[in-house]
Amino acid sequence: MPSLRRAAAVATAAVLAAVLAVPSTAGARSPADTDSARADLTSKAAHALVDRLGADRTGGAWLDRSGRMVVAVTDAAAEKAVVDAGGIARMVTHSAAELNAINATLAAQIDTPGVAFGVDSMNNKLFIDADTTVSAEDYQRLADLAASHGGAVTLRRMRGELKPFIQGGRFITPNRGSEYGSCSVGFNVRKKANPNSLYMITAGHCTVGASGVSDWYDGVGQYVGYDAGGYFPGNDFGLIKHNNASLSKPGNVWISEGVVRDITHSRDAGLGETVCHSGWKTGYRCGEVLAKNTTANYAEGRVTGLDYTSFCAAGGDSGGSVFHGDAALGLVSGGIPEDCRTYVQPVNEALAWYDVEVY
Repeated sequence: MPSLRRAAAVATAAVLAAVLAVPSTAGARSPADTDSARADLTSKAAHALVDRLGADRTGGAWLDRSGRMVVAVTDAAAEKAVVDAGGIARMVTHSAAELNAINATLAAQIDTPGVAFGVDSMNNKLFIDADTTVSAEDYQRLADLAASHGGAVTLRRMRGELKPFIQGGRFITPNRGSEYGSCSVGFNVRKKANPNSLYMITAGHCTVGASGVSDWYDGVGQYVGYDAGGYFPGNDFGLIKHNNASLSKPGNVWISEGVVRDITHSRDAGLGETVCHSGWKTGYRCGEVLAKNTTANYAEGRVTGLDYTSFCAAGGDSGGSVFHGDAALGLVSGGIPEDCRTYVQPVNEALAWYDVEVY
């Protein structure tokens, strides 16, 4: 068969539309980028420095487009510490402690379906995105809530709807007669305790949404395996057990006909990092990680801890692989194609949950 990644890209269930957009940069002051700053601060060292300086004196750390680490700071001493360490310091108004406290308040106060929110460290604000289903009354309540935080929160009305939708894929069921939608496989994985026991990992709303359906098929109707678990809402990851010995199960990602990307390990995506995804609907697309630890209030329930990215995705891409080079980073959860904004479930959380690893 073609790469299982490609066939897997049409393994099945529902995809979610999401609603995240890039907030305004109005709350951040000009970068304190000086000629003395060196571009040699690693991501690990930057986050260790943030931990040492503390959440009251910093506002996050991320990669800029040139690949340099930027650390947001709130005072001159912290700025000097970053520059002396070889990083780029950006003076900001709001500390991480302040933004995280506001985010916790939003989590307790916003339960309206069709709303997403999170911390946008790179713009030193929080965002609230409301989709087209949010009523004028609820939108005004959100506007009042945003305004109560003195400019630290931005609110945007999105152009699409945050909802699951059906996308063909009748091959999900044993008789292939279901109305369940199609999904994309993220990564082939193996049990840590038994490397010969192989699975594929995808979005949880795919497997949970196919409740009562056990068998899964690929894009040409070949049996692939059976449902082995799903976690949604709360998180968004699911597992399918490989159960067809005649199919190859390579540890790579399908990019295009004859082109694959080998995956050797997994890690968390970095804020500001360029990431790519592969899904059967939109194919191979790339974008940036705009925010970490975001929350999406799907109609089926809240999902937290998502990465918010700028690559385009559409119905059928759910569960698809998100990666950088040979590193597995995440699984597509949902997105509004009109805005080219996509939520991603970090893959390491899923791998740990099922005690599996990429290969």
